[in-house]
Order: sequence, then C-alpha cells, then structure tokens
Amino acid sequence: MRTSYLKPILEKAGAVFEERCGTEVVSHFSDIATENSTVRNVVGLTDFSFLQMYRMPEETAIEFLDGVLAGNVASTRFGRITHTFLADDDGNILSDCYVANNDEEFLLLCESVIDTDEVDRILDACGAQDAGVERLHDSHVLLGLDGFDAWKVVRDAFGSDVLGLPYLSVEIYPFEGEDILLMRAGKTSEFGYLVMAPTRVAAELYTKLQEAVKVLGGGPCGVAVHDGLRLEGRFFNIFKEGVAVRDPLVLGLQWMIDFDKESFHGGAAIATRRAEGVKQKIVGVAAAADCESLVPGAMIYHAGQPVAEVVASCHSYVLDQKLALAVFPFELAYSGVPFTLGAAEGPSVRTISMPPILPKSLTLRLDEV
Repeated sequence: MRTSYLKPILEKAGAVFEERCGTEVVSHFSDIATENSTVRNVVGLTDFSFLQMYRMPEETAIEFLDGVLAGNVASTRFGRITHTFLADDDGNILSDCYVANNDEEFLLLCESVIDTDEVDRILDACGAQDAGVERLHDSHVLLGLDGFDAWKVVRDAFGSDVLGLPYLSVEIYPFEGEDILLMRAGKTSEFGYLVMAPTRVAAELYTKLQEAVKVLGGGPCGVAVHDGLRLEGRFFNIFKEGVAVRDPLVLGLQWMIDFDKESFHGGAAIATRRAEGVKQKIVGVAAAADCESLVPGAMIYHAGQPVAEVVASCHSYVLDQKLALAVFPFELAYSGVPFTLGAAEGPSVRTISMPPILPKSLTLRLDEV
C-alpha cells in the first residue's frame, strides 16, 4: 500500500489514517465540523500525495493523452489545466484527472478508484513508455491549500503575482533550489491551490505552509472533510457518487468529454450509451438537519413507490441541513419537488438546485486586493 512521504510529519500533527483504493490517506486531524469551519472561514492544509502524478514531454503528450482521456487535451493552452477523466473499457470512470500544460511538459494528476499499479498498467497499455511518461508519485508530494484565506498563504510563500492566476492554471515558482508547481484548482468552492514539490524539499515546504496556515488561524485537514465540501459545492467526487454510479453520463460529466474526438479509452461504450439515451440523472436533495436516514443506499419515494437512490450525503454546516445526491429517472429529475425518504410515509425531502450555498470566497475579488 502506498503511503505518503510526509507520514512522519502528519502523524506528529495528529493525523488519523485510512485506506482509499490501495493508498493510505489522512482521514482527519480533528472533528469534521472543526475542519469544515477551517476551510470555509480560514484555510486548511491537506496532503493530496495519494493522487497518481505523471509528466511527459510536450511533443508526445497531446497525442498520447488525447487518445487516453475523455477531454480535449489538444486545446489545453500553455499555463492552463483541463479537467477530464480516465474511463475503463466499458466507459465507466476510473480517475478524475487534471491535465496541465506546463510549457515544455504536460502533467497528469489522477484521483482514482483503482490502485496506482492499475493506473500505471492502463497507461502503459496505451503507450506511456513510447510517450516518455514519467511517474512522479514516488518522487513528489502534492499539497492542497483550501479556504477563504488560502490566497494569503500562497501570496506570502511565492509572491503577489499568484493573485493573478485564474482558476485551472499552473505556474512554476522556486523553493529551496527546486521548481515548485502551483496550480489554482480547488474543489471546495473556496479559494484553492495545489502545490507539487519534489520529496527533497517536501518536509521544508510542508513545515513552511503549516506555519503560515497556523498564523492565520487555520490548520491541517484530512480528506474526509473534502467529501462534504465537494458535495456542498457540487464538485464531482469520484470516491462518493463516482464509485457508486460510475457512468459519466448519469453523473452529469458530459462537460468533461470531447464528443467530437475520434476515440479515447472507453469512448466507444460511452458513445453507445449516449446514442441509446440516458434515462437517469444525478440530482441534489435536501432534508432537515435531524434527518439521519439521508445516507447512501437510502431509497427516495414518490406516489408510494421507490423512485431514486441516494449515492452521497453530508451535513451542510452553512445551511444546517442534510444534503445528498441521488439518482433519479429523467422524468422526476427536477429541483423543488417534494419526496419522502425510506418509505411512502417517511421523512420529507425535496430536490434542490446545486450548489445551494454561496461560498465566502465569492465575496472577495483577488484583483482588488
């Protein structure tokens, strides 16, 4: 099982670990409510080194990645990031992917529901060796800074020009004689950044960012709080609704797919299902804060019959409500419709438009700071 290079530092800080798809990750440091408040109001530091990380030369990257991933990699401009996915042969999602055009090289970051060896095997079968793909998961760490004050940490660490980075962009900054990659790419709806660094300077970088976060009143976070933050902000979570549903069309991930491409891994199966017509759709659901039965696997009823299944849920600390995502038939996939949960006479729930919150970060314009 893969473990983080930073595990000794994380353990010392009180990290509680869990396994996700063959990799050890930090579940949490404190309770979910505290870490949620940390991100929503200040800034949290998270170790995302469990992602699979690769780089490859620009001259081979476009052809290779365009033939493997669902998105239009060829249109990824210098300094920008494309958000897409890797599918299996049946067109079911395996990895939630970022592709970054970093001048003379391309970077691929994969958040996967299969283990790292399996991701490597799929890429190798698609020609990774000929494309000059280099694996970085054992030589680099990936840190996340998310929260209303996240921009302050990266500004102080790398300079004020980081404030001009648009969402889904990448830039290189020096740190202790190494090149650090800074990506603006959070999935919490607050300001978010990913920092990728070689292991040679990983401990120094983590300590520096940890101290800067602490000065602002923030703290370390695990991946568990990100599950709720992603649902609340309606960012796709491959470890929740992704692993429960798998079909990118039902998941509403059409925006990640370039349907004009000649082919990509799993594309034929996706095209067939699309031609047949998608009959289900992911919809947001809300219930009262004390509704403990709004959990994955719960059935939602309409006119006395079960019509939908909950695939992900969380408590919204912003709204003080239970929120969920459920798979509905298309004819009932509308917001504002009342249903019952678990039985015809069960607790009341309703479908809602997602996301249902206004993140605090939208109240601040970085170009005016």
